[in-house]
Amino acid sequence: MKPEELSTQTTSFDTALDAALARALPPPVPTAEFRVRLRAALARAGDHESMESRRGRLERERREGLAELENGYLQLRRRTLGTLIGGAFAAGAGVALLFPWLKATLGEHSMLALAGLGGVVGLVIGVSACLGRSVLDDPIARL
Repeated sequence: MKPEELSTQTTSFDTALDAALARALPPPVPTAEFRVRLRAALARAGDHESMESRRGRLERERREGLAELENGYLQLRRRTLGTLIGGAFAAGAGVALLFPWLKATLGEHSMLALAGLGGVVGLVIGVSACLGRSVLDDPIARL
């Protein structure tokens, strides 16, 4: 997804959220004292930056943040794909090395043992994902 599409989706979501909040929570009416204190605080701040330049700066920062977020997301996807490919390669190499020994040891039940081992590994991965933490994280520290 491109930053422009994400920006459009975010804008429509923000508009819908603002409308729902306006219906659910009517804004409080600011008092006259609040406005006087606000003007005094702005005058004391001595901020020479105009509203337009401030708005432009904030919008630029938002776009940069979205671009950085998307870049991080793409890096995460690439890293995940690399991990999946590496894991598949390692599993294939492990089966290629383990299968002759397994066949010699278990005979015709070797395929069943291999499928069972794959099922157990899949269950461990699934349960660790459901728990939100990996069972395999730092196994030495758990000992």
